[in-house]
Amino acid sequence: MEEIMQSNSYFIIPLTSAYLCICGLWFLLCRYNRVWKIESIQSSALPWGDLALALIASLGIMAIGQLYSLGYLIPRVHNKLVNQAIIWPLNNIIIFSPIFVVMMMRGQGFKTIFISSNEIYKKLLFGVIGSIVGIFIFTLLRGELSRLPAILKSAVQLDSLSNFPAIFLENVALAFLFVRLKWAVGVRWAIGVPAVLFALAHVPGSLAEGDPMGHIVTFFFLTGGLTVVILYTAYRSRDIIWLGVVHYMMDIVIKAF
Repeated sequence: MEEIMQSNSYFIIPLTSAYLCICGLWFLLCRYNRVWKIESIQSSALPWGDLALALIASLGIMAIGQLYSLGYLIPRVHNKLVNQAIIWPLNNIIIFSPIFVVMMMRGQGFKTIFISSNEIYKKLLFGVIGSIVGIFIFTLLRGELSRLPAILKSAVQLDSLSNFPAIFLENVALAFLFVRLKWAVGVRWAIGVPAVLFALAHVPGSLAEGDPMGHIVTFFFLTGGLTVVILYTAYRSRDIIWLGVVHYMMDIVIKAF
C-alpha cells in the first residue's frame, strides 16, 4: 500500500484544507438555517466527578485495547466474512464499552456524546456531502483526482465498511471526553487541551525523523488548529453522526486502513 500519511506539507496541507472546507460548509449552511435543530447539552450536578469517571473510562479503553492486542477478546475464526462483519465490530464495542458503562451508571443519555436520532437524515446527508467536498479538495491539492472512482468504490466494500464501527466509536470517545471536560472546565479548555495534546503527540515522531524545527512548529500549529476547528464544529453542531461519516471517508482517502 502506498504510504500517504506522512508529516509533510504534501499530506497535512491537503488534509487540513479538506477538513476546513467541510467545517466551513457546515457553518455556511448553519448561517442560512439549512442544518438540523441544535439541541442543548445536558448539565452535570457532579462535573469533576464525571470528568474523573471519564478519565477512568479512558484508561479502561486502553486496557481492554491492550487485551485485544494480546488476543484475549473474541478470537478470530477462519471465515474472513465473519471476522470482518461480526467479530471485529463486536471487539470494538467491547473495547469502548467503559464509556457506556459510565453513562449507564450516571444515568446520562446519548445526547451527552452528541448522538440524537432527531433529523438524522440531515446529519447523514451532510456527512455524505461533506465527505465528497473533502475528498475532492484533498485529491485536487495532491493532483490525484484520478483516485476518485477507486475511493468511492472502496467506501462500500466490506474491507472498508468493517472499520466503520471502530472509526465511529473513536468519535464517540472524543465527544464523551469533550462534554465532560466542558462540564468541569468550560468550552475553551475542553477544545484547547485535546488540541494541544494531539499536536504534541506528533512532535516525537517528527524529532525522530530529523525534521527541521520550522517544520515541526508549523506542523504543530496546523494539527492543533485543525483539531480546534473540528472540535468546535462538532460542539456547535451537537452531533458526531456527520463527523463519523466524514472521518470514515477521509480515512479511506488517506489510506488509514
